Amino acid sequence: MAVQLELQSAPALRLSPECLVYTGTARLFRTGVVMIQSSGAPGEQFGFFLPDVPPLTEHAAEPGLWAEVSLMTAIATSTSGSFPFGVEKVHAAYVPDPRGGGNRWLNLSGTAHIGREIRIGYRVTVQTAGDR
Repeated sequence: MAVQLELQSAPALRLSPECLVYTGTARLFRTGVVMIQSSGAPGEQFGFFLPDVPPLTEHAAEPGLWAEVSLMTAIATSTSGSFPFGVEKVHAAYVPDPRGGGNRWLNLSGTAHIGREIRIGYRVTVQTAGDR
C-alpha cells in the first residue's frame, strides 16, 4: 500500500556562510483504503526531496548533514490496541536526480509507522567544509 506525501517547507535559515538549516513539515498518509494494522508490523520506508534546496553539482564534495524529525500528530486506524506511531532511522543524503542528469539533490528518508496519517516536522542542517 503506497504512502502519500504532502510537504510544506519554511525559508532556509543561514547560521553562517557555510551552514544552512532547512525545515518544514511532511504529512504521510493513506486515503481510500481499508487498513488493518497489527502491533508487530514493521515500519514503511519513506523518502522525499527537500523543496527549495539547490542541487549539489556532480563532482562537489558532500557537505556534513544532520537530519532530525519529530512527530507532530498521529491519526490511528483503530481505537483499540497498542500500535507504534512515528519515524525512525532518519537519514539525509544528496542523491542522484531520478530524472537523470549529473546533479544531486537533498533527500530525507527513514522508516515510518503511519497508521492512517502522521505529520512530522523535519530539520536538515547542511554544513560545508569551511565551517566544520
